[in-house]
Amino acid sequence: MATESETAALEPLTTAEMESTMAGIKRMLKVGAAFAAVGYLLVGFALFVEITAFHPLLEEYFATHTGWSLAGGGADRAGETALNSQLATIHSFPSVLLWLKLGGVAHVLVGIFVALAAIVRTLALMPHRLAYEMADE
Repeated sequence: MATESETAALEPLTTAEMESTMAGIKRMLKVGAAFAAVGYLLVGFALFVEITAFHPLLEEYFATHTGWSLAGGGADRAGETALNSQLATIHSFPSVLLWLKLGGVAHVLVGIFVALAAIVRTLALMPHRLAYEMADE
């Protein structure tokens, strides 16, 4: 807990310093919001691609190629170029979707961290603002 001598040593910031700090805090909040927005867009795009492209591709595969498993096992696939290309497309989707989802979550978390850092800066500025307001009275 702060003693009276420590609180008396608090030098209030000038108006220009407070305005500069507040401008920095506003910038931090804008950067945090931008990161969060990009993150939500990435996750939303991943879900959109999964629903509109990946699931119909799986349904088409299971409807047309009933003799082979999704892992590619089954009867001889030697002359099945359509099957092989469809399997290659299906197997490439999960890594792209995972990258989009994890990248989106990471962007959202960075946005939250930057916003929390801005809140901490704002809380650290409050004693100076209070000292400024009390000096005016």
